Parts: sequence; structure tokens; C-alpha cells
Amino acid sequence: MARVLVGAVGLLAILSGCASTGDGVIEPDALADQDAIDESVIDASASQRSEGTVEIGEAIYRFAVTCHDLGAGELVVIGAGSGSEADSYVELYLRDFLYSPYIGLRLADGIRLEPSLDSSLVLYRQDDVIRMSAIRFVRDLNLETREATEVGLGEVEIVCRDYSTDLPF
Repeated sequence: MARVLVGAVGLLAILSGCASTGDGVIEPDALADQDAIDESVIDASASQRSEGTVEIGEAIYRFAVTCHDLGAGELVVIGAGSGSEADSYVELYLRDFLYSPYIGLRLADGIRLEPSLDSSLVLYRQDDVIRMSAIRFVRDLNLETREATEVGLGEVEIVCRDYSTDLPF
């Protein structure tokens, strides 16, 4: 008990030594400097986020993503972002499982964009960057009849700066 009391008194002495001895008035210049520091911290953390870009024809979609490392080289990437139009919300799902990569987007109106069944998907991973190119994207894909509406050729780039080991679903 005495050790705890001595430790608490010592901590109190250290904290009181760090306390301000001013008159309580905060100068406006001090606040301006603090705001600049906070913005630099925010900018630094924004540059550390995982992100992705999908280009399909003329449309460009940008995402903030979460990369889920499932072990054994398997990876799932889930993201949300916007398209070329400022108010267009888009969701991204990318799966890198052994011999079965997949990429899919769901637009705000519920339309799904995914690879054609005839398109071969080759996913390249180098360090923390995932790339796919020459993807024939379609919409309204009917798995039974294999019919779909062509959307255009596309490419994908995902940069995983951080990995979650939690299951994404």
C-alpha cells in the first residue's frame, strides 16, 4: 500500500511539474500552430490507408479498402468509394484465393459489374500491390444462360498498407 501511495505522489509531482504556469490566456498564434500540427497528422494517416482504383472504359472508381489476410496466401479486399460522378457510391469486393480470383463492383443503383465468364482473370501480387488488367467487365450476368451486357475493358490496382486478420463476413 505504501508503494502505491509513494508512486501516486511521485506521479502527481511529475504531472504538476508539467502543468502550465501561465495566466490561462491562450494566444491565437498558439492555436494556429496546433491546427497545423493536427492537419499534418491527419494527412499522414490518410496516406497510410489502403486504397484501390478500378478503371472500366472511361469510368474511374476510387476506393478506401480493407485488406483481409486469411492466411495461406488468401486475401479478401472489401471497399467503398465513388465513381467518376461525385455523388456515385460504389462497393468493391476482390478475392484472391488459390486458382479463383474474383473482382466485383456494386453501383449505387444495385447494378453489379463483374468479369465476363469468358474472361480469364490473372491477378498479380507484388509486395502490397495487387493488379489485374484486361478484364472484360459485364453487367446483368445470368449464370445459367451465360448472357450478359458488355460494359468494357478494365483494370484494377489495390494498395494494401494495412491488413486485418479478422474474417470480413
